[in-house]
Amino acid sequence: MSHSTLVNAQLKVPLRSLALTVEEPAPGEFCWRILESREDPRVFESISCSDITFAAYDTALATGYGELQRLVGPDLQYGPRSEEDLQAELFVAPAAKAAEGGSDKRGSVNGFKPGPVPA
Repeated sequence: MSHSTLVNAQLKVPLRSLALTVEEPAPGEFCWRILESREDPRVFESISCSDITFAAYDTALATGYGELQRLVGPDLQYGPRSEEDLQAELFVAPAAKAAEGGSDKRGSVNGFKPGPVPA
């Protein structure tokens, strides 16, 4: 599968509406929170938050941004896509064809065999 085919398939999946915010639960104590809007764009739900507080706003913000990057994963340049991960379907499809009666001629790479990855 070519890179452009994969990118086009990824971009067809809806972009997730995520937001990062920093809160001050007590004076001089900051924590980050990641929010997501699913159906109503005016309503956000908390999906992740820091379990510690930080003494500086910028530290909380930078730490929250790091968590947001981790949440999005390796495809940060295309943005976070919906939880129905199309990329997983694209990589599972060839193995499914082999299971239907054809032989899978792909070899193992670095000790890993081709096929679906269990969730």
